[in-house]
Amino acid sequence: MNAVSELGARLRQARTEKNLSIDDIQALTKIQKRYLHGIEEGNYEAMPGPFYVRAFIRQYADAVGLHGDELLEQYKNEIPAATRTSSPPLAASTASRSRNYRLGGGVSGGNRLMEIFPMILVALFVIAILAIAYVLSQRAPVDPPVEDGGETEIIIETQDPEPAAPAEDEEADETTSEEETEEEPEDEVVVTESGISGEDSYYDVSGTDGVTVNITFTGDSWLSIQNAAGQELLPVARVYNAADGDVSFPLPEEGSYRVRIGVTSAASVSINDVPVNYQTGRVTENLYFNWTTE
Repeated sequence: MNAVSELGARLRQARTEKNLSIDDIQALTKIQKRYLHGIEEGNYEAMPGPFYVRAFIRQYADAVGLHGDELLEQYKNEIPAATRTSSPPLAASTASRSRNYRLGGGVSGGNRLMEIFPMILVALFVIAILAIAYVLSQRAPVDPPVEDGGETEIIIETQDPEPAAPAEDEEADETTSEEETEEEPEDEVVVTESGISGEDSYYDVSGTDGVTVNITFTGDSWLSIQNAAGQELLPVARVYNAADGDVSFPLPEEGSYRVRIGVTSAASVSINDVPVNYQTGRVTENLYFNWTTE
């Protein structure tokens, strides 16, 4: 038995040990049975060429659990001498495969189609998704962007200019106002400074049934108004500036309140139009007002 026959015998023995038939090897490797028999018998004359001989041996060995490259290395001196083939067998083999394919026996072509068929389905699915997305994007109405300032204004005092009244009307209005003042005297608020501690200034407010805190800004300054429980009374404490105008906040009831000014030099505070004097030498100031009606 020559070296090549030993290679075929070794492959046949490995196949037998795994209880595999030639048909099983054909299904695993997609190699025609006549080539598999040729490998086991050491007959390489019917092979398409030396390249196919080595490829078929490697596939056969891998199918039965042997290392194909090691076998090719072990028999590298014998395999080339047993694979002298001319071009006619290659043409005959090609014609045979073409004939088998036309007759419906083209196993390799069918498997190739089964391999690419899922990819074709995936491609068609992706194209359909993109087409649907494009159509929906063309139909979707484009709404104008809505600006959300995220800020809530309290009271912005704005006054429209009034036409000048005749001098006689002004005198009459002044006379009427003086008479109304004499007849219905208004409560006058009294703001008294009661103490200073660091950046905290304390004031007593009395003499009126209603108190409104007015803040005028000449620059950027933080503003916060809280009650005695520490609850923020403004919708949101934030930085105000001159563009916001004057901020007026009526105190809801008697009690203690804290007005925090972030930059004292950029804001002025008054109670019912009575200016509140506080420390401007500090950047931040807390003004505590204790309001009583007595």
